[in-house]
Amino acid sequence: MLATRENVKALVDRLSDDQVFALWIILQPLAWPAEEISPEEALEIAEAKAEIEAGKGIKAEDVWRELGI
Repeated sequence: MLATRENVKALVDRLSDDQVFALWIILQPLAWPAEEISPEEALEIAEAKAEIEAGKGIKAEDVWRELGI
């Protein structure tokens, strides 16, 4: 049987919310390939992960303020 969009949509409609979320996690990189990041961005990400693992955090309000939200 050849999978058509309609067949796939019908199957997805039968999934639970948790299953749909898991499928979204799996399919997202296929539909939207990861963007390349600069060395500076990679360093910032590594520093942020280290802070999270060290138990440091930041208040959402501070992030929103910094982003002008």
